[in-house]
Amino acid sequence: MTEPTALPLFSCRCPCGASAAQIAGRPLGRFFCHCTICQAVYQQTYADVTVFWGSAVQLPEPCNLQFRRYRLPPALRRGTCPVCHAPVLGFLRLAPFMQLAFVPTRNLLQRAALPDPAMHIFYHRHVAEVSDGLPKIAGYWQSELAVTRLVMSGLSHPAQR
Repeated sequence: MTEPTALPLFSCRCPCGASAAQIAGRPLGRFFCHCTICQAVYQQTYADVTVFWGSAVQLPEPCNLQFRRYRLPPALRRGTCPVCHAPVLGFLRLAPFMQLAFVPTRNLLQRAALPDPAMHIFYHRHVAEVSDGLPKIAGYWQSELAVTRLVMSGLSHPAQR
């Protein structure tokens, strides 16, 4: 009988350290998002995001994150730190029993264990050209489909749901 493989443990925290979470699971993928919401929330030209199963995220009790949706459902609920107001992580519910967690890569302490970014999405909203050789996906539905494919390809890894 083989031993079960231990899930990797990631620590996530905001820049000031007042808000944190633990993630016990493998990343499903990583990408750069150029949507206007990410530009506004991160105050940068794009966001570097790593995706996990939502059930892998362990929020502290009590949870101090302030969650907000920036558009109508289905939409990402983004949690920010009440002290520094920086984004900590977000959740997207796929079904009543399943959700994804979108974590700003800069908030993860174990960055060496993360996959390389796979693409740029919402590139039709880019502010500055990026020359890194990664695919540039333009258009809303094309970007959504590309992330869906990325997450589905991440399912080939034994991960917690």
